[in-house]
Amino acid sequence: MKLLLFFIVLALAAVARSETLTVLNWEEFLSQKVVEEWQKKSGHTLNQIYYDNDEDRDRILVGHQDRIIDLVISDETASKFFGDSGRFLSLAEFGDAQIMSRIDPEWHETCNGYGVPYLWGTLGVVYRLDRFSEAPRSWQVLLQPSPALQGHIGLMEDYVDLLAPALLSRGLPVNTADTDHLKAAFDDMARIVPHVLTFEYAISAVDNPELAQALHIAMAYSGDQDAMNEKLGKTLWAYTTLEEGSIAWVDCLAIMKDSPRRNIALDFIRYLYQPEVAAQNAEAVYAAVPMKEAKQLQSIAFQNDRTVYPSAADMAKLQRYQPMDAATILRRNRMTSSLVKLHESK
Repeated sequence: MKLLLFFIVLALAAVARSETLTVLNWEEFLSQKVVEEWQKKSGHTLNQIYYDNDEDRDRILVGHQDRIIDLVISDETASKFFGDSGRFLSLAEFGDAQIMSRIDPEWHETCNGYGVPYLWGTLGVVYRLDRFSEAPRSWQVLLQPSPALQGHIGLMEDYVDLLAPALLSRGLPVNTADTDHLKAAFDDMARIVPHVLTFEYAISAVDNPELAQALHIAMAYSGDQDAMNEKLGKTLWAYTTLEEGSIAWVDCLAIMKDSPRRNIALDFIRYLYQPEVAAQNAEAVYAAVPMKEAKQLQSIAFQNDRTVYPSAADMAKLQRYQPMDAATILRRNRMTSSLVKLHESK
């Protein structure tokens, strides 16, 4: 009887020590198998809050006051902004240099000292394999859509990415603050709004049966096609970049400075950055890993997939996100809102 009571007390103590770690993340951007293995190993639970675009993420972080969120997956410019404003823990406060030592040197400065490079990829389009005989080659597929595509296009409600097709087609920098550049890009995008089906993020759009049926092509990030196919239970979508160039995105994994579960968050990061785990996670979500040691553990087919790891020629045509001043962000946000409202008024 005493022995039974002893084990009951031990079990209750273990439950009492178990906590829930909450991650703010894109949907389908963390391997469920990796999550389950960490939960089993650590005894803790991992919960995810999903966002569909940068604006939603920023609103959540700006309004966050209840210390629920512990970890955030965000782009490199957001890492700097929220780090400088005191929201994210600095790498120096992590107190674990071993994590960054596993990251390839060319990525070390990516997160501006407030997070660890998580995964990287590109901006392009996803397209239906049953609607295209070959992969689209140019951003003009969106800017000058064929009659068959009109009404079947998906764009992004994002103040940087939404204008990218027009800026790239014009040979202009995607981070431009030039008023004339932005006005020209806005006009280009406004002309195609009558042919747009949705501004909903493609991964979320396929959850809606009507949108899933009507959507033929959409702006997307590399890896989104895998998540969409998994949701649909069949290989219907493929991804490609376009000949005018694109944007290389890098997402960072940062710890909230006010998190009462810092040590648990750091334990999860240490687990995630073990080479075999990092390799498994990246391949599961169809994204590139910034660790050569982990890449070498991935399947040969995945390592050679140019939608994941672009060729040197394609890499040379990629631009990187850069911080923008407040006035430029406001101007771009207004343009984005105007395009969405124009679409809603159809």
